Amino acid sequence: MRIGLLLLMFLFLHFAESAHASTPLDATLAPTADEEVSNVFRDMGVVQRRAMRKANRFVVSSYASLDFSDGPYTNYSIHINPGYAFSDFFEVYANIAPFYIVEKRSIVDLVSSLKLANGQQASITAAKPKYQLGVEAIWAPLYGKDSFGISRIIRSDTFLKMGISQVTYDTTTGMNFKLGIGKSFFLGTSAGIRFCVDYGYIQSVVNDVKSYKGLVLLETGMIYYL
Repeated sequence: MRIGLLLLMFLFLHFAESAHASTPLDATLAPTADEEVSNVFRDMGVVQRRAMRKANRFVVSSYASLDFSDGPYTNYSIHINPGYAFSDFFEVYANIAPFYIVEKRSIVDLVSSLKLANGQQASITAAKPKYQLGVEAIWAPLYGKDSFGISRIIRSDTFLKMGISQVTYDTTTGMNFKLGIGKSFFLGTSAGIRFCVDYGYIQSVVNDVKSYKGLVLLETGMIYYL
């Protein structure tokens, strides 16, 4: 029995080797040295190419900001920030918000419709921001690219932002500190679209009491390298 199994295994290996030897490799399938690489894979790699040269260029950042706080007013601000790129990764701006758009929230009317235990009318008031001045710094260590459709690629960078500014209200002033993370999408060698989410620690005034509170800010706008 064992001799028969060994004989069958020997015959199987013999015919397999013969079949392999009788089927030579097709040399025409070998890749050529000058074979073109598809553009889809040409720029792929662990380290992406930077989008453009930014070092030693003046830059203007213009964006709108919306706060998601629990205060009595919603504050929209428009920022026009002139700055300078000291390197491809580090930029410093003067932060200028020349005006604010202030809209009261429903909580203001709700509180105004209530009466206190002593019979007086309840109310809630807050100082309204007028303008803001400060400085911002951006560190953008990460480059990448994003595909839109099957043929459009837009290069981008990811950055961290830190800002310190003073807000001038209709009755007083207050400090504003913020730290954010965002992304810039470059439309060419001189312009781009920027999105950023900040966490702000701002000094506000509600019912004549000045205090710090945390809030989330959403910013979006354009950047121009000169």
